[in-house]
Amino acid sequence: MTDLYVGNRKGPPLLLLSGVLILLLGLILGVWLFLRPNSTENEITDSEPGSTEEQPSSTPAPGPTPDVSGLAKQVASGDRAGAREHALSLLADQTDPVQRTALESFLGELHFDMLRSGKDLEELQLYRVKSGDTLGALARRFGTTEECIAWLNGIENNLIRVGETLRILSGDFALDVSKEQNNMRVDLNGRFFKRYTVGTGTDGSTPEGDYKITLRLRHPTWYMPDRDPIPYGHPDNLLGTHYLKLDLPGIGVHGTWEPESVGSQSSAGCVRLRNPEIEELFILLPVGTPVRIHDA
Repeated sequence: MTDLYVGNRKGPPLLLLSGVLILLLGLILGVWLFLRPNSTENEITDSEPGSTEEQPSSTPAPGPTPDVSGLAKQVASGDRAGAREHALSLLADQTDPVQRTALESFLGELHFDMLRSGKDLEELQLYRVKSGDTLGALARRFGTTEECIAWLNGIENNLIRVGETLRILSGDFALDVSKEQNNMRVDLNGRFFKRYTVGTGTDGSTPEGDYKITLRLRHPTWYMPDRDPIPYGHPDNLLGTHYLKLDLPGIGVHGTWEPESVGSQSSAGCVRLRNPEIEELFILLPVGTPVRIHDA
């Protein structure tokens, strides 16, 4: 009987301990269940609403557009002529403005790369210098400029020798200026060559129409009505480093000492470019190059 009594006296503390343990486990489980939704909610916040699955970023990784990426690989393989034709074909059918801008930028850089190397551009031809040839005579014969022949062949002091072979760029350039977009497209033989951002006349003052280049000036003097001529280098001379005069009084395509003004209607009526860009065009464009200016 004593053993039974002792057993009954020890029973309640064990039951009490079990109850406390169960209660403690219940509290721990409750706290865990309470905290878990917050963690899940944080995970959902990092993805799309209503989904716990990991979602791809909505912002594409930076890099070239698909078309230009493939063209760059084609150039890297050594097929610049093929990449050029491919890009021109894509550009002809492209309506997406982002893709068009990427293709035009690619072509502009590619064309000057081909000119600098003197290779792969179909408009480049070889000519063997004959007795009596001069840079001026060759430029007129091939419809180019003396500066372009000298640049392509590393000629200094306009000196050429009988028997040497020259690379000469032949073909017809044309300019198309949009006053609304403040840009200028350069075509070669009717196909896209490069696009430049330009400044045009304030309040649409650049005259619209079809013109042509009549005079090419390096380090131009600025002639203004009712004022003495302003020489190149004077702080009041705004014409930049080069000037291409049009067959329109007082209007031309020129550089600027205010590059921040390019891209807006900011000039007195002329078309202005940054100095390094007008220097590119001065090399390429001969007298007689057509220039179309329009509002759209």
